[in-house]
Amino acid sequence: MKKINLFTLLIACSLLFFGCKNSNKDKKNEGFTFIERNAYTVNTYNGLAYYRLKSEQEFMDGYYVVGNELSKWEEFEFKEGLLNGDYIIFHPNGEMFSHTQYRNGKKHGEELMYFPDGVLNSKSTFSNDILVGSKFTYYETGKIQSESKIEDGKAIETQNFDLLGNIISQSFIRDGRTITQQIAEGKIYSEMVSSNYDSYETMKFFNEDGSTKVYLQRVFENEKFYILELNENGKEIDRVDVKANPQKARKYAQYFQ
Repeated sequence: MKKINLFTLLIACSLLFFGCKNSNKDKKNEGFTFIERNAYTVNTYNGLAYYRLKSEQEFMDGYYVVGNELSKWEEFEFKEGLLNGDYIIFHPNGEMFSHTQYRNGKKHGEELMYFPDGVLNSKSTFSNDILVGSKFTYYETGKIQSESKIEDGKAIETQNFDLLGNIISQSFIRDGRTITQQIAEGKIYSEMVSSNYDSYETMKFFNEDGSTKVYLQRVFENEKFYILELNENGKEIDRVDVKANPQKARKYAQYFQ
């Protein structure tokens, strides 16, 4: 039997491999078109992003894979220049970075984000570019890190968890104000209230038994900045001009940090 030269064999394999790669590049019978990283441009009209191939200046249509012989960066699907279907971005290590669903140029469906090791990072749902339903973020262990309830594209309630599943903070909207509570061992130890319409902002700290430890408010009046201490009923019992009395102000300012 005649021996095959190892060098000749390597050359033949290389030609076969790269030949297949190049043939896929120009054919759509595999279900996608292979393009290089800078082969397209994006222009925005009426709030929508339109994609064109640089070489032909035609709207992209169908399914495209962006990359080279060693790796890929993106996969996306188009209808007459608009994202329509899957849009996938990859980490440098080849793992998926994000997977977003589009319809007629707008996010419509799930958007999934991943850590470089392939573990799910976050999950959101969109309807015609508007965030809806609930949004979740995750630790790399797979445990839920936060959960937000969405209305009109905005989070109206959020809970944050530690690795054991315990709530460590939560925020919600009530009467036009955002309330953020920090929690330890199942008890609220601080509560910040800020207005969604003006500069109103208070911070309340609690003792172990749930009673108020200190109740503060930051106020801007006549180009002056004050820190107010309030009683249980929210009535002012002390007022500190931060500029005129910085030493006393520092005593209160530490709570806002």
